[in-house]
Amino acid sequence: MHESFWDYSCRVYSRTQVSETCLALQNEHDLDVNLLLFAVWHAHTRGPLDTATLQAAKDYSVAYSGAVVRSLRKARTWLRKKAQGMDDISMLEREGMLDLRDQVKALELHAEHFQQDRLEAISKSPIKVLDEATQRQAASDNLYAVLGTETTRDEALETKLDTLLNALFEPPPSA
Repeated sequence: MHESFWDYSCRVYSRTQVSETCLALQNEHDLDVNLLLFAVWHAHTRGPLDTATLQAAKDYSVAYSGAVVRSLRKARTWLRKKAQGMDDISMLEREGMLDLRDQVKALELHAEHFQQDRLEAISKSPIKVLDEATQRQAASDNLYAVLGTETTRDEALETKLDTLLNALFEPPPSA
């Protein structure tokens, strides 16, 4: 059965180790988490990214994320910090700012969903049934292909990528 990129992301992002690592990669290394998750989802469902798909995904994500997702995230973060840091505003004003922040957060999530739907549409490779070892190797290769040569690699980044891969390939917790 095919799992959409959005469904895959929602499922794996609910794991504490995945969400924490993704946020660290986003905040400390300025990486596009949707593009990283796309690389791993592609490995799970199709295997290695071909050059054309990789380039199309990167081109789209850099433009879209920069113009839309990151702008919304920046606005949301600003509203939270401003509402917390202003002593001279009324409770009503603070609540209004935090309500607006919640609305921006919902819009940001909607924008990420749209980005993921578009990334899935970019992938033209047929769905394949792959064993876990093949998926894991493709996921590692895809992640490093997404980073390309323009990303400065250091031990902290390598550790986070290893943590992410391990968290994405561990069996889900039993209910």
